[in-house]
Amino acid sequence: MANMITLNLNLLKALDALLSEENVSRAGEKIGITQSAMSITLRQLRLLYKDDLLVRGSQGRMQPTDFAKSLVIPVREAMRHVEAVFVAHTPFEPATSARTFHVGMSDYIAFVLLPTLMRTITHAAPDVIIVQHAVNHLDSLKHFEELKLDVVIGDFKSVPKSLKTTQLFSDQGVIVADKKHPAFQGEKLTLKKFTSYPQVFVALESQPEENFIAEMLKKMGHPVKVSLMTPHTLIALQALPGTPLMTNTVKKLAEPFIESLGLAIHEPPYKLRDYQAKLYWQVRDQNDLGHQWLRELIKEISRKL
Repeated sequence: MANMITLNLNLLKALDALLSEENVSRAGEKIGITQSAMSITLRQLRLLYKDDLLVRGSQGRMQPTDFAKSLVIPVREAMRHVEAVFVAHTPFEPATSARTFHVGMSDYIAFVLLPTLMRTITHAAPDVIIVQHAVNHLDSLKHFEELKLDVVIGDFKSVPKSLKTTQLFSDQGVIVADKKHPAFQGEKLTLKKFTSYPQVFVALESQPEENFIAEMLKKMGHPVKVSLMTPHTLIALQALPGTPLMTNTVKKLAEPFIESLGLAIHEPPYKLRDYQAKLYWQVRDQNDLGHQWLRELIKEISRKL
Protein backbone atom coordinates (compact mmCIF):
# COMPACT_ATOMS: atom_id res chain seq x y z
CA MET A 1 0.00 0.00 0.00
CA ALA A 2 1.34 3.46 -0.92
CA ASN A 3 2.15 5.93 1.85
CA MET A 4 0.69 9.44 2.15
CA ILE A 5 3.77 11.08 0.67
CA THR A 6 3.42 9.30 -2.67
CA LEU A 7 -0.37 8.92 -2.74
CA ASN A 8 -2.26 11.05 -5.28
CA LEU A 9 -5.36 12.39 -3.52
CA ASN A 10 -7.11 12.62 -6.90
CA LEU A 11 -7.39 8.85 -6.64
CA LEU A 12 -9.63 9.30 -3.62
CA LYS A 13 -11.96 11.54 -5.61
CA ALA A 14 -12.01 9.04 -8.47
CA LEU A 15 -12.61 6.12 -6.11
CA ASP A 16 -15.55 7.92 -4.52
CA ALA A 17 -17.07 8.50 -7.98
CA LEU A 18 -16.55 4.88 -9.03
CA LEU A 19 -18.10 3.52 -5.85
CA SER A 20 -21.14 5.79 -6.06
CA GLU A 21 -21.77 5.46 -9.81
CA GLU A 22 -20.60 1.83 -10.35
CA ASN A 23 -19.94 2.87 -13.94
CA VAL A 24 -16.67 4.06 -15.46
CA SER A 25 -18.23 6.53 -17.93
CA ARG A 26 -20.55 8.16 -15.39
CA ALA A 27 -17.79 8.28 -12.79
CA GLY A 28 -15.59 10.11 -15.29
CA GLU A 29 -18.36 12.59 -16.07
CA LYS A 30 -18.91 13.18 -12.36
CA ILE A 31 -15.35 14.38 -11.78
CA GLY A 32 -14.78 15.88 -15.24
CA ILE A 33 -12.45 13.39 -16.95
CA THR A 34 -12.84 11.14 -20.00
CA GLN A 35 -13.84 7.49 -19.89
CA SER A 36 -10.37 6.42 -20.99
CA ALA A 37 -8.75 8.50 -18.24
CA MET A 38 -11.08 6.98 -15.67
CA SER A 39 -10.29 3.49 -16.96
CA ILE A 40 -6.58 4.21 -16.39
CA THR A 41 -7.39 5.46 -12.89
CA LEU A 42 -9.39 2.30 -12.16
CA ARG A 43 -6.38 0.19 -13.17
CA GLN A 44 -4.23 2.24 -10.78
CA LEU A 45 -6.69 1.68 -7.96
CA ARG A 46 -6.83 -2.06 -8.68
CA LEU A 47 -3.05 -2.26 -8.43
CA LEU A 48 -3.07 -0.17 -5.27
CA TYR A 49 -5.66 -2.33 -3.51
CA LYS A 50 -4.83 -5.64 -5.22
CA ASP A 51 -8.57 -6.04 -5.83
CA ASP A 52 -10.72 -5.68 -8.95
CA LEU A 53 -13.06 -3.24 -7.16
CA LEU A 54 -15.62 -3.29 -10.03
CA VAL A 55 -16.43 -6.43 -12.03
CA ARG A 56 -18.92 -7.31 -14.78
CA GLY A 57 -22.15 -8.85 -13.49
CA SER A 58 -24.47 -11.35 -15.13
CA GLN A 59 -26.18 -8.65 -17.22
CA GLY A 60 -22.97 -6.86 -18.16
CA ARG A 61 -23.33 -4.14 -15.56
CA MET A 62 -20.40 -3.26 -13.33
CA GLN A 63 -20.78 -4.45 -9.74
CA PRO A 64 -18.62 -3.68 -6.69
CA THR A 65 -16.61 -6.49 -5.11
CA ASP A 66 -17.11 -7.24 -1.43
CA PHE A 67 -13.94 -5.31 -0.70
CA ALA A 68 -15.20 -2.32 -2.70
CA LYS A 69 -18.46 -2.36 -0.73
CA SER A 70 -16.44 -2.18 2.50
CA LEU A 71 -14.78 1.01 1.20
CA VAL A 72 -17.97 2.99 0.50
CA ILE A 73 -18.47 4.55 3.94
CA PRO A 74 -14.74 5.09 4.76
CA VAL A 75 -14.19 6.76 1.38
CA ARG A 76 -17.25 8.96 1.83
CA GLU A 77 -16.00 9.97 5.28
CA ALA A 78 -12.54 10.68 3.88
CA MET A 79 -14.03 12.92 1.19
CA ARG A 80 -15.97 14.81 3.85
CA HIS A 81 -12.79 15.39 5.83
CA VAL A 82 -10.90 16.55 2.73
CA GLU A 83 -13.73 18.98 1.94
CA ALA A 84 -13.64 20.23 5.53
CA VAL A 85 -9.93 21.01 5.20
CA PHE A 86 -10.00 22.67 1.80
CA VAL A 87 -13.57 23.91 1.32
CA ALA A 88 -15.25 24.58 4.66
CA HIS A 89 -13.80 28.05 5.13
CA THR A 90 -14.01 29.07 1.50
CA PRO A 91 -16.09 32.26 1.31
CA PHE A 92 -19.72 31.51 0.46
CA GLU A 93 -21.51 34.03 -1.74
CA PRO A 94 -25.20 33.09 -2.09
CA ALA A 95 -25.70 35.31 -5.13
CA THR A 96 -23.07 33.43 -7.17
CA SER A 97 -23.01 29.99 -5.56
CA ALA A 98 -24.23 26.95 -7.53
CA ARG A 99 -24.09 24.62 -4.54
CA THR A 100 -26.57 21.78 -4.03
CA PHE A 101 -27.98 21.21 -0.54
CA HIS A 102 -29.71 17.96 0.44
CA VAL A 103 -32.49 18.41 3.01
CA GLY A 104 -34.39 15.60 4.76
CA MET A 105 -37.99 16.27 5.79
CA SER A 106 -41.52 14.85 5.76
CA ASP A 107 -44.15 16.09 3.33
CA TYR A 108 -45.71 18.07 6.20
CA ILE A 109 -42.46 19.96 6.89
CA ALA A 110 -42.00 20.46 3.16
CA PHE A 111 -45.48 21.98 2.89
CA VAL A 112 -44.87 24.35 5.79
CA LEU A 113 -41.29 25.43 4.99
CA LEU A 114 -40.32 24.80 1.37
CA PRO A 115 -42.50 27.38 -0.44
CA THR A 116 -41.11 30.28 1.62
CA LEU A 117 -37.60 28.83 1.57
CA MET A 118 -37.63 28.58 -2.23
CA ARG A 119 -39.04 32.09 -2.69
CA THR A 120 -36.16 33.40 -0.60
CA ILE A 121 -33.51 31.30 -2.34
CA THR A 122 -34.64 32.12 -5.89
CA HIS A 123 -34.07 35.80 -5.09
CA ALA A 124 -30.97 35.63 -2.87
CA ALA A 125 -29.23 32.59 -4.39
CA PRO A 126 -30.74 31.84 -7.83
CA ASP A 127 -28.24 29.08 -8.73
CA VAL A 128 -28.44 27.19 -5.43
CA ILE A 129 -30.28 23.85 -5.69
CA ILE A 130 -32.33 22.27 -2.90
CA VAL A 131 -32.92 18.51 -3.09
CA GLN A 132 -35.66 17.28 -0.76
CA HIS A 133 -35.45 13.74 0.63
CA ALA A 134 -38.35 12.01 2.43
CA VAL A 135 -37.16 11.40 6.00
CA ASN A 136 -39.60 10.36 8.72
CA HIS A 137 -37.25 8.86 11.32
CA LEU A 138 -33.70 9.63 12.46
CA ASP A 139 -32.61 6.90 14.85
CA SER A 140 -29.20 6.55 13.17
CA LEU A 141 -26.82 8.43 10.86
CA LYS A 142 -27.83 6.18 7.96
CA HIS A 143 -29.84 8.87 6.17
CA PHE A 144 -27.02 11.40 6.49
CA GLU A 145 -24.48 8.98 5.06
CA GLU A 146 -26.50 7.27 2.33
CA LEU A 147 -28.33 10.37 1.08
CA LYS A 148 -25.44 12.79 1.78
CA LEU A 149 -27.84 15.02 3.70
CA ASP A 150 -26.85 18.47 4.90
CA VAL A 151 -29.72 18.89 7.37
CA VAL A 152 -32.81 17.03 8.55
CA ILE A 153 -35.95 18.69 9.92
CA GLY A 154 -38.56 16.94 12.04
CA ASP A 155 -39.80 15.71 15.40
CA PHE A 156 -38.23 12.32 16.10
CA LYS A 157 -38.49 9.88 19.02
CA SER A 158 -34.79 9.00 19.05
CA VAL A 159 -31.85 10.84 17.50
CA PRO A 160 -28.10 10.11 17.56
CA LYS A 161 -26.49 12.14 20.35
CA SER A 162 -23.67 13.19 18.02
CA LEU A 163 -25.99 15.43 15.97
CA LYS A 164 -26.21 19.18 16.50
CA THR A 165 -29.75 20.53 16.86
CA THR A 166 -31.85 23.63 17.36
CA GLN A 167 -35.57 24.24 17.87
CA LEU A 168 -37.46 25.61 14.84
CA PHE A 169 -41.18 25.77 15.60
CA SER A 170 -44.02 23.98 17.38
CA ASP A 171 -47.43 22.98 16.08
CA GLN A 172 -50.67 22.01 17.78
CA GLY A 173 -52.53 18.76 17.15
CA VAL A 174 -56.12 19.23 15.93
CA ILE A 175 -59.10 17.21 14.72
CA VAL A 176 -60.35 18.09 11.22
CA ALA A 177 -63.54 17.06 9.43
CA ASP A 178 -66.13 18.41 7.01
CA LYS A 179 -67.58 21.65 8.41
CA LYS A 180 -71.05 20.06 8.43
CA HIS A 181 -69.83 16.97 10.27
CA PRO A 182 -72.39 16.02 12.97
CA ALA A 183 -69.64 15.59 15.58
CA PHE A 184 -68.85 19.31 15.29
CA GLN A 185 -72.43 20.48 15.77
CA GLY A 186 -73.58 21.71 19.15
CA GLU A 187 -72.09 20.06 22.22
CA LYS A 188 -68.44 19.44 23.02
CA LEU A 189 -66.51 16.82 21.03
CA THR A 190 -66.10 13.95 23.47
CA LEU A 191 -63.81 10.96 23.10
CA LYS A 192 -66.86 8.68 22.83
CA LYS A 193 -68.33 10.78 20.03
CA PHE A 194 -64.98 11.06 18.25
CA THR A 195 -64.37 7.30 18.23
CA SER A 196 -67.87 6.61 16.88
CA TYR A 197 -66.89 7.99 13.46
CA PRO A 198 -64.52 6.48 10.85
CA GLN A 199 -61.00 7.87 10.87
CA VAL A 200 -58.21 8.77 8.45
CA PHE A 201 -54.72 8.19 9.83
CA VAL A 202 -51.31 9.01 8.43
CA ALA A 203 -48.77 6.19 8.59
CA LEU A 204 -45.16 5.79 7.49
CA GLU A 205 -44.67 4.01 4.16
CA SER A 206 -42.45 1.51 5.99
CA GLN A 207 -45.26 0.80 8.52
CA PRO A 208 -48.46 1.29 6.47
CA GLU A 209 -50.82 -0.16 9.06
CA GLU A 210 -49.46 1.59 12.15
CA ASN A 211 -50.35 4.97 13.63
CA PHE A 212 -49.36 6.02 17.13
CA ILE A 213 -52.65 7.83 17.86
CA ALA A 214 -54.74 4.82 16.85
CA GLU A 215 -52.51 2.64 19.04
CA MET A 216 -52.78 5.11 21.93
CA LEU A 217 -56.60 5.16 21.78
CA LYS A 218 -56.73 1.38 21.58
CA LYS A 219 -54.60 1.10 24.73
CA MET A 220 -56.93 3.60 26.43
CA GLY A 221 -59.82 1.25 25.70
CA HIS A 222 -61.22 3.35 22.85
CA PRO A 223 -60.55 1.50 19.59
CA VAL A 224 -61.39 3.46 16.44
CA LYS A 225 -62.68 2.47 13.04
CA VAL A 226 -59.92 3.11 10.50
CA SER A 227 -61.24 3.80 7.00
CA LEU A 228 -58.04 5.11 5.41
CA MET A 229 -54.33 4.79 6.12
CA THR A 230 -52.12 7.00 3.95
CA PRO A 231 -48.48 8.14 4.04
CA HIS A 232 -49.50 11.55 2.71
CA THR A 233 -50.71 14.23 5.13
CA LEU A 234 -52.40 16.30 2.40
CA ILE A 235 -54.37 13.31 1.12
CA ALA A 236 -55.71 12.81 4.65
CA LEU A 237 -57.26 16.30 4.47
CA GLN A 238 -58.49 16.01 0.89
CA ALA A 239 -60.37 12.80 1.70
CA LEU A 240 -62.60 14.53 4.28
CA PRO A 241 -65.07 16.82 2.40
CA GLY A 242 -68.57 15.41 2.11
CA THR A 243 -67.83 12.36 4.27
CA PRO A 244 -68.19 11.33 7.94
CA LEU A 245 -64.42 10.85 8.07
CA MET A 246 -62.26 12.63 10.66
CA THR A 247 -58.50 12.96 10.96
CA ASN A 248 -55.93 14.05 13.53
CA THR A 249 -53.41 16.44 12.01
CA VAL A 250 -51.52 19.62 12.89
CA LYS A 251 -52.84 23.16 12.77
CA LYS A 252 -50.25 24.71 10.43
CA LEU A 253 -50.98 22.03 7.85
CA ALA A 254 -54.77 22.18 8.13
CA GLU A 255 -55.46 25.92 8.28
CA PRO A 256 -54.64 26.75 4.62
CA PHE A 257 -57.23 24.18 3.45
CA ILE A 258 -60.12 24.90 5.83
CA GLU A 259 -61.95 27.37 3.60
CA SER A 260 -61.13 25.87 0.19
CA LEU A 261 -62.09 22.31 1.19
CA GLY A 262 -65.03 23.28 3.41
CA LEU A 263 -63.52 21.84 6.58
CA ALA A 264 -63.55 22.69 10.27
CA ILE A 265 -61.00 22.37 13.07
CA HIS A 266 -61.66 21.14 16.59
CA GLU A 267 -59.50 20.57 19.65
CA PRO A 268 -58.76 16.85 20.25
CA PRO A 269 -60.79 15.13 23.00
CA TYR A 270 -57.55 13.65 24.39
CA LYS A 271 -54.18 15.00 25.47
CA LEU A 272 -51.49 15.11 22.81
CA ARG A 273 -48.15 16.89 23.05
CA ASP A 274 -47.38 19.63 20.56
CA TYR A 275 -45.31 18.76 17.50
CA GLN A 276 -41.77 20.12 17.97
CA ALA A 277 -39.90 20.66 14.70
CA LYS A 278 -36.13 20.71 15.11
CA LEU A 279 -33.20 21.18 12.76
CA TYR A 280 -30.44 18.53 12.84
CA TRP A 281 -26.98 18.52 11.27
CA GLN A 282 -23.62 16.84 11.74
CA VAL A 283 -20.80 18.37 13.79
CA ARG A 284 -18.48 18.20 10.79
CA ASP A 285 -20.68 20.77 8.98
CA GLN A 286 -20.85 23.19 11.91
CA ASN A 287 -18.32 25.68 10.50
CA ASP A 288 -19.07 25.28 6.80
CA LEU A 289 -20.05 28.80 5.69
CA GLY A 290 -22.57 27.63 3.11
CA HIS A 291 -24.08 25.28 5.63
CA GLN A 292 -24.32 28.09 8.17
CA TRP A 293 -26.13 30.24 5.59
CA LEU A 294 -28.72 27.50 4.93
CA ARG A 295 -29.30 26.84 8.63
CA GLU A 296 -29.80 30.53 9.42
CA LEU A 297 -32.20 30.87 6.49
CA ILE A 298 -34.30 27.93 7.72
CA LYS A 299 -34.31 29.30 11.26
CA GLU A 300 -35.35 32.77 10.10
CA ILE A 301 -38.26 31.37 8.07
CA SER A 302 -39.34 29.20 11.01
CA ARG A 303 -39.42 32.18 13.37
CA LYS A 304 -42.05 33.80 11.15
CA LEU A 305 -44.40 30.82 11.16
